[in-house]
Amino acid sequence: MHPLIRQLRDEIVFPVTSANLRVRADQLRSRLQLYPTMLGGQAMLVVLLIWLMWDAVPHAALLAWGATAYLVYAADMTGWLLYRRQVNTVQECTRWHIAFTLFTAVGGLVWGSTALWLFPPDAAHQALLIMIIFGLAAASVTTNPSYPSSFYLYALSVVLPLLFRFMASGDPTQWAMAGILLIYLAVVLKAGGGLGKAFRIALQQRHENVALVEQLTEQKAYSEQMRQQAELASREKSRFLAVASHDLRQPLQALTLFSEALKDAAGDKDTRHLAGQIDKSVHALADMFNELLDLSRLDAGIMAPRMQHFALQPLLDRLYVNFIPLVQAKKLAFEIPAGDGMPGADGESGPVLYSDPFLVERILRNLISNAIRYTEKGKVSLHCRCSGRSLTFEVADTGIGIAPEVMPHIFEEYYQADNPHRDRRKGLGLGLAIVRRIEQLLGCRVEVESEPGKGSTFRFTVALGDAEQRAHPFAVTHSRHDLGGTAVALVEDDPDIRQMIAGLMVQWGCRVFAGDSPVDVLRAMDAGTIRPDLLVCDYRLPGELTAIGAIGQMRELWGHSLPAMVLTGDTAPEVLHEIQDSGAMLLHKPITPARLRSLMYLALHGAE
Repeated sequence: MHPLIRQLRDEIVFPVTSANLRVRADQLRSRLQLYPTMLGGQAMLVVLLIWLMWDAVPHAALLAWGATAYLVYAADMTGWLLYRRQVNTVQECTRWHIAFTLFTAVGGLVWGSTALWLFPPDAAHQALLIMIIFGLAAASVTTNPSYPSSFYLYALSVVLPLLFRFMASGDPTQWAMAGILLIYLAVVLKAGGGLGKAFRIALQQRHENVALVEQLTEQKAYSEQMRQQAELASREKSRFLAVASHDLRQPLQALTLFSEALKDAAGDKDTRHLAGQIDKSVHALADMFNELLDLSRLDAGIMAPRMQHFALQPLLDRLYVNFIPLVQAKKLAFEIPAGDGMPGADGESGPVLYSDPFLVERILRNLISNAIRYTEKGKVSLHCRCSGRSLTFEVADTGIGIAPEVMPHIFEEYYQADNPHRDRRKGLGLGLAIVRRIEQLLGCRVEVESEPGKGSTFRFTVALGDAEQRAHPFAVTHSRHDLGGTAVALVEDDPDIRQMIAGLMVQWGCRVFAGDSPVDVLRAMDAGTIRPDLLVCDYRLPGELTAIGAIGQMRELWGHSLPAMVLTGDTAPEVLHEIQDSGAMLLHKPITPARLRSLMYLALHGAE
């Protein structure tokens, strides 16, 4: 049997033997740990779908479908509550595999049946339902990397009914939609297969390392070998993040651009509302990938602090404007100082700090976001206290607090406390892990005080700066920059993404010369007689060519001063270093149109 076929068979059949029991048990435990979050998220999505479809689908059908979904989730959750700790023997693991297979198939068919049972007559609601099905298929990959059998079965169960509906319609347009859906399904399943393989290899290597540690504990002579194995495990982890990011960011990039286009094209109020809901879902998915990306960039060592003198108050204003909707939605009090009267205030912008403003902002964002998430009543506050030549930030809340036994682990990657309140945690559990890495770059230390049931306080200190050397890092406003008349050479091999990006640039007043290779772009620019102001290039191009080679070719023709930007979903350290060394600006996919426009302006004009 071919190795690839054997591997696919093992992923679907999921055989459990005494030889692979430890790896299989860890795969199942990883899925069981995420189970309440997965089921809870789907349960909330049921309510949201019923609400959105209430005026488009018969009420009886909606309520009957919702009741069926909740019966399935209740049965699934009951099994989890009763047997979640029974994952220790071959028989117990096999029983869980059978249960997962049954409930995954039924749960997937419940959502898949919406394409047959609840398919609305109008285009706007149809688009919403299709986007939800797309999102569920992609989410099955991101939430089930430890258990490939589940995401294969779930993605197929969710998508195939919609595919059959399109194919059975006889409408050429819907036949085209069926083709797009089939391609999307193939891409998702392929990416999920690679992600599951990387996760399984990481588990196998972890158990191999555990065996080595046990041996090295008994034999002190192997201490050096243990260190080498730990370094190998660290490299494999970075490789896992890079593979996951690259494989899944490409379809997510297209989804982000199409979502933005749908929002711009929406005409009436209801359609704009539905497009806005889709856009929020897409950006929430992108935010999860951004956390993974930030962690991999920090681990790769390519994120260096850019120290400068900057005013405190614009930073506080940005934080207030960004977080006040979340605070108001939870009916919490929110306190952020205005800076007046504090030592070092200049009457306009308060104290001036000396650090990397964007890394300081990222620490504060992660801390405030956590404070809001774990506070149900009371307040969240940010205090700033000057002392000598430094300023101390304190982020305090009146939330659930942190138990003493949990405190040593809160800065670990992917850590989730064994606490009923934590079952509602969203994201990947990387916020404080990113904070820990940034504090090492800035040379500060985040300290924590907490009392269970009363709240927590996180504090760290930043040096004060010189008002006369003050820069304005937060003065740039996104998506408001004038790019009119800018000549842009765009090299992108994906025709859908190329067309979407070129369309956005044309809307911004740019002259765009696009192609899937430097040769095509040169032909569009009349063999180099027109000089571009900016080169935007995807990293991976047809054949063996990459953006680095394309930039080199075009700079030979138009000069080495030509500004360049590279779009990529790669997070491998060697790729990031290569782009950084070329002098090009690095943009990670998916990137929103507002961010693309701001960074194009920055590449052309600098910080100004």
